Amino acid sequence: MKRPLLSLAIAASLVASGLAAAQKSDAPKLYRWVDKQGKVHFDQALPPEAVEQARTEFSIKSGRNVGSVDRALTPEERAAQAAAADAAAQAAAAANEQKRQEDVMMASYETENDLRRAYGERIGLLQMTVESTEVSIRSLRENLTTLLSQASDTELDGRRVLDDRSKTIRELHTEKMKQQELQAARRADLATLNAEFARMLGRYRELRGATTTPPATVAPPAAAPAGG
Repeated sequence: MKRPLLSLAIAASLVASGLAAAQKSDAPKLYRWVDKQGKVHFDQALPPEAVEQARTEFSIKSGRNVGSVDRALTPEERAAQAAAADAAAQAAAAANEQKRQEDVMMASYETENDLRRAYGERIGLLQMTVESTEVSIRSLRENLTTLLSQASDTELDGRRVLDDRSKTIRELHTEKMKQQELQAARRADLATLNAEFARMLGRYRELRGATTTPPATVAPPAAAPAGG
C-alpha cells in the first residue's frame, strides 16, 4: 500500500507545482513602455499600439521586475538580421574549408620545396597551354589576314569573292574569337593559380614557423604577355 500512496503524493505535488506556476504566470502585471513620441507609460493592459514596443513587466503584488520584452523588429531589421546570419554562416564555412585545405597541405608537403615543386608543375602545365593557344591564335590571325587581303584584291579587280572563300573567312574569324576568349580565361586561371601559390606559400611558412627561406628547386613560371 505504501507504493501507491507515494505515487499519489508525487502526482499531487506535481499538480500543485503546476497550478502554482500557472497562478504565478497569470498574476496581474504592470507594464512599462515608451511610445514612439518618447512618452513613458505604466498600465495593467497593453493597448494595440504598444504590443510591438519594448516593455518591462512588474508584479503588481510585489512591485518586482518579472520580465522584459524587446520591441518587434521591422521587416528591414529582420532582413538585415537574416543577412548577417547568412554572412556569418558563410564566413564560418569558408574558415572551415580553409582549415581543411591547410591540414591537407601540411600533411602532403613535408618541406617548402615540396610545395613549390607541386605548384610549379601545375603552373608550368597551364603556362604551356597558354603558350600553345597563343601560337594557334597567331596562326589564325595570319591566315585570316592573308585571306582578307586576297579578297580585297579580288574586289578591287571587280571580281566577286567566291562563296567558299567568304565562308572560310567567317569561320577563321569565329575560331579566332573563340580562341581569344579561351586564352583570356586561361590567363585568368594562371593569375589565380599564381596568387594561390603565393598565399599558400605564405601560410605554409606561418604554420611551419619558418624563419628563413630555403632555396627553391622549382620556381613557378611567370604568365606569358597578353597577345594582341
